[in-house]
Amino acid sequence: MSLAFFFMLAQAGLQLPAMPEGTEVRLVSVDLLTVYVSARVEDGHLVFREFPPPGTRVRVLIFPPGEDLRGQAAALAGATAYKGHITDRGNDVLLAIDGIDYPVSLRELLLEERDVWLDLPLGRIQ
Repeated sequence: MSLAFFFMLAQAGLQLPAMPEGTEVRLVSVDLLTVYVSARVEDGHLVFREFPPPGTRVRVLIFPPGEDLRGQAAALAGATAYKGHITDRGNDVLLAIDGIDYPVSLRELLLEERDVWLDLPLGRIQ
């Protein structure tokens, strides 16, 4: 891999919050009205039971662990949110991150910067 790629991951990683056990990640519509799917970090894996179809434009919301519904509602204004889209193969989310000119793989960012594996439902192309 190129040095530029590692620099890009490091820069993006600085924007990605810590993801301890129990961190919740939601994939929602860009207008925030539809929750497509939610997952939690469990044993170093972000496990999705389902995933939106390829090409779906999403926002990725990341909530710290242990928040109740009231805390999540209050945190929504300050939640880390990225815009992106599901890849053509349906096995990743490509994120648009400030300061980076091209989409960043959520799968690679989680693994390289947070040591968290992105797990998808069976039958997805890996």
